[in-house]
Amino acid sequence: MAITCEELKLQVVEQDNLVDRLQAEKKVLLNTVRQEGFELGIRSSSKLSYKEFRHFERVAPLSNSLDEDVLEYLWSYLDLKDYPQDARMHDPDFAYLLEVDPQSRVVFAQGWLEGVLSVWQTIKSQVENAQ
Repeated sequence: MAITCEELKLQVVEQDNLVDRLQAEKKVLLNTVRQEGFELGIRSSSKLSYKEFRHFERVAPLSNSLDEDVLEYLWSYLDLKDYPQDARMHDPDFAYLLEVDPQSRVVFAQGWLEGVLSVWQTIKSQVENAQ
């Protein structure tokens, strides 16, 4: 009985390590997804107008309340901007991940918005001060 209890304790410790490891892997993966979205935001920002930059600046605080349908809207928006589909993602594994994981879709779109706004913050003062 004592041996069985010790074995069970070891299994629990191993499970805790497994949970910690998987949580760490998930965090790394979501950071990579955010970075991929961020880079797409930077690349695709060349298609945006002044009005669109200002709009995204205003709605940025709402990005925490995005839902899993946001990626469909983003793809539709980029289609309207004639941004090429083959230039959207460099890693085909991300396309699959975005299909199966709702959280990754939200994180990707948040990263995209951050990328767009990083470009806007870089050029905003030049644009605003131009006469």
